[in-house]
Amino acid sequence: MRPANPPASKKTPGGKQWKLLDIVTALFFGVVIVFFILVFTSLGDPIAASGRQALLRGAGADPKQRMKLIAAVESGAGDHRTVVEACPAEYVDYMPCEDPKRSSQLSRVMNFYRERHCPKPGESLLCLIPPPQGYKIPVRWPDSLHKIWHSNMPYDKIADRKGHQGWMKKEGEYFIFPGGGTMFPDGAVQYVKKLGQYIPIIGGALRTALDMGCGVASFGGYLLSQDILTLSFAPRDSHKAQIQFALERGIPAFVAMLGTRRLPFPAFSFDLVHC
Repeated sequence: MRPANPPASKKTPGGKQWKLLDIVTALFFGVVIVFFILVFTSLGDPIAASGRQALLRGAGADPKQRMKLIAAVESGAGDHRTVVEACPAEYVDYMPCEDPKRSSQLSRVMNFYRERHCPKPGESLLCLIPPPQGYKIPVRWPDSLHKIWHSNMPYDKIADRKGHQGWMKKEGEYFIFPGGGTMFPDGAVQYVKKLGQYIPIIGGALRTALDMGCGVASFGGYLLSQDILTLSFAPRDSHKAQIQFALERGIPAFVAMLGTRRLPFPAFSFDLVHC
């Protein structure tokens, strides 16, 4: 007769060891697969970018090494071993002294937060700002006064909002600048001629001009034809790319806001101020 309760089967002594080895092996191959996916696909780009950015910001932990790199770059004495990493792609429009993250924490009284606020020496990035994807050699002057590559400044917001005022519009692979502005939708050429009825635009009496709130700087661009060198400025606001458009066109311009500080120019620097 067979026993009512058969004895439990005996487990092999190495059973638990084999099971643990299987788990370790599976984990190892899993890590290897993930590693290759992160290295050879775009899935690892955000992690790599954040790692590079941490290293770039962490360069301030070694002030001597940081100053050595800065000195080599600024003096032009660096050799092939002087390597400056590229910034992550999201820094394509980064302006050190116009960082929205920093500005958002500052006072809004008299537009203080929209003025230039530069990072401390130990906090500045040590990396090269990357160009936009598809960037081309810029259109040369004087053609750049009228058109630039869309891929070099791929931002349509101003064209959509200000196109009816003649600021700019997109045509094919170019941005076209008809020469208009908020105050002169018929074009800067007609506007400059009208100003000539009241101030000596022609004749050489005016040599330098300052254009405040310039937009994409068409006014300053067209004054160049009258041998008047115009420096244009505007703040970084909802049309944050307007100065970048001006520079891409080859027109002298910079980002600034009139708030609590005077502009960094001595007296009598400009013969004409246009607001």
